[in-house]
Amino acid sequence: MKRFFNGCGRYRQSLCLLAGGALPEPEKDEIENHLAACADCRKYYEEIKTVTVPLTNWAEHFANLQPGQAVQTRWARAVQAAGGPEPVRRLTPLMAFCGWWHDMIWPCRRTWAGLAAVWVVILAGNYSLQDHSPSLAAKSPPRSQEMLMSFKDQQKILAEVLTDHAVPREAVRRELLAPKPRTESVMVLAT
Repeated sequence: MKRFFNGCGRYRQSLCLLAGGALPEPEKDEIENHLAACADCRKYYEEIKTVTVPLTNWAEHFANLQPGQAVQTRWARAVQAAGGPEPVRRLTPLMAFCGWWHDMIWPCRRTWAGLAAVWVVILAGNYSLQDHSPSLAAKSPPRSQEMLMSFKDQQKILAEVLTDHAVPREAVRRELLAPKPRTESVMVLAT
């Protein structure tokens, strides 16, 4: 992902080798052509060169220094440890988020900050344009009496639409409201 935002990342190792004088000839021409075209890589190359030039001439300046046995042993262990396989770390959600943050947000942080500022302005404008006064509810009290009358009218219309006009309405009402004899509603147990 980093190479997507930084196209020159693939040249960094070769630039370091070039500054140290250890880059093979076939790759040297390609890197020098890139240096001629890219100002960022030229700046990086100059910074690396200021560090590597004194290190390449270390034999002249420090020929009389010899490391002790303890230092040589420590260096040998460090070189062996660096050459060995690295332990596999389990990817946690926090590590994934941090990696995403460094790949996506951090290189373009000013752009993201500008977008966040635009959203804040939009939300503030939207909030300020709304009428938040509690007097709006007090101005128009609910008209419960009118609502009930309208509901009853709608109920009558619905009942008329749903009723079967073949059966007279009064006959159905009398049948439903007619009292039933007690013998039909209570079972008598015979002993």
